[in-house]
Amino acid sequence: MTLASYGNFTGEETLILHAYSGEHSMIRPMFQATQKGQEGDTRETTSRDEGVPASNTRLRVVSGIHASEGSPFDRLLRRKGRPWHIGILSDFTRIPYANGAVFQTRALYQSLHQGGHRATLIGPRDPESRPGDVPPGTIELPSLPLHTYRGVHLPVPLAPEVFDPKRYDFDLCFAQTNSLLLELGVWMRKQRGIPLLCVNTTHLAAAYDVLLPERLSRTRAIHAALHATLRQPVEQTFVRLYNESDGLIVLSETLESYWRERGVKVPIFVIERTVPPEIFSRPRGADPYAPLLRARGLPEDSHRLVNAGRMTREKEQHRLLRIFARYIAPYATDAVLFLVGDGPDTLAYQKLARQLGVARQVIFTGEVSQKQIPDFHRWSTLFLHTSRSETFGNVLSEALWCGASVVAFADGMGVSSQIRDGLNGLLIDPGDRGDPSEGDAAFGRAVLALLANPERRQPLGQRAARMATQRYAPEVIQEKMVDAFLAASDHAASAGLWPLTRGPKALSLLHTARHFQRWTTYMGGLYLCGHLRPVLLLSSTPMFTLGSASSCSVPWSFPWLNWLPGALGLFFSPPSPPYWPAGVSHGA
Repeated sequence: MTLASYGNFTGEETLILHAYSGEHSMIRPMFQATQKGQEGDTRETTSRDEGVPASNTRLRVVSGIHASEGSPFDRLLRRKGRPWHIGILSDFTRIPYANGAVFQTRALYQSLHQGGHRATLIGPRDPESRPGDVPPGTIELPSLPLHTYRGVHLPVPLAPEVFDPKRYDFDLCFAQTNSLLLELGVWMRKQRGIPLLCVNTTHLAAAYDVLLPERLSRTRAIHAALHATLRQPVEQTFVRLYNESDGLIVLSETLESYWRERGVKVPIFVIERTVPPEIFSRPRGADPYAPLLRARGLPEDSHRLVNAGRMTREKEQHRLLRIFARYIAPYATDAVLFLVGDGPDTLAYQKLARQLGVARQVIFTGEVSQKQIPDFHRWSTLFLHTSRSETFGNVLSEALWCGASVVAFADGMGVSSQIRDGLNGLLIDPGDRGDPSEGDAAFGRAVLALLANPERRQPLGQRAARMATQRYAPEVIQEKMVDAFLAASDHAASAGLWPLTRGPKALSLLHTARHFQRWTTYMGGLYLCGHLRPVLLLSSTPMFTLGSASSCSVPWSFPWLNWLPGALGLFFSPPSPPYWPAGVSHGA
């Protein structure tokens, strides 16, 4: 079974997806209609999911496509007097694993169709995709597998049709990508005059860490060297691309300042990600923790500390385990830590919990049905978030929506914009990356203080729910998105773009060659870097269906790099304390 489907809006029910769900759980058909019908036809949407009232939304037909009345996307219809055709650049054409950007791409795709418009996905061909995984009309580009991450495929322009201008007839290109697939969007803008709106979804300065082998990742000198040599060139590459577009969407105010300081001149729009209310506004259901606690022989009235998301290095659950073992568990003996989700580092985390002596008080739930996720939030005592790599924390906004009381590390990016310290949660200074002990201790003290003071804890959750529903409701995000679409279209018009396809063919070919060279060089380098680290495999209870292991195996890597940390240790300071327990390879 594959993780998810777009739905093709021809009678299929559209699935709503969740960042750490591994099931095809139907929550509510967002759009039930066919493209058949007459102008003025109306039908009523229905719900098949128990506990969710049927929608009162009426549907109308716009040029043969059903659209919900009152949609924010009606403003696009009024601008041109017809539906828009949006091209969506994405690094994924299906959902191989939990990824916030991918889920938001799906939500936009669905919302555009629901609003009467047309969307075409453009991204890498995924050889493991199955019928129904990829929406009809998707433009699949040649791709190379990223050896480190199963399910990730790098789009490359290694086919002549990639740069065929006739394939791309859009009113706007929406580039939800942080790869050099963005070169294709810039090329479209120059060749066809198509407005380009970019989205920054990844904190580029921290992205390289996921490619490093464990021993290299623990060596401070390696991080210092990579930070000094890679950060500025990579950031300036994207500054150049963003400035060749008609606007940039970022997910927090701090990221707006971040990119302005680095030289982005085009309009910047701050647009958060939405939370689907049909999932997260349900009444509280059965207590999901009680059977887990009983199975472990622990009291059901234990304090439930929960962290949710992919179990992988960049989410820093290893740090949370150490904080729990040293600063929380010895003083709150009735506290239990629940790690909800699965991922390539689950087995390593389980062994780390045993080595830290807290295995009995740490429960790994594995994959969880998306229908249960709100109940994990609503029955929790505290939601703990230690990741500092988020441009926007989807799991955090969902926890806030459900009224969870949150303690999180300030990251100067997404989390710091989602949490107002002392109002809808607590933000903790993470301390120095080289010596995180002060930040760890402060995090532990904050958790203990809230456990001891429910009168303070409960108002935090109440304010969190109220603020989240105001900030992340679909109609709020869609209104902002439409503003950005219209502004990007106006920016392109004011720029006086002259499509190169109308000029000398030699000039068009010259620009195409430049984009081809940049795109292939960057992606080729990333492909090679993807062999530095062993393949990341899921634990014995897989969260996502990825197909056979042989379908994306690569027969070579660089084992000699394991010698490098020891050699560097002769000249630099010793590595920081290990993240992973000895004897457990990543993805074992």
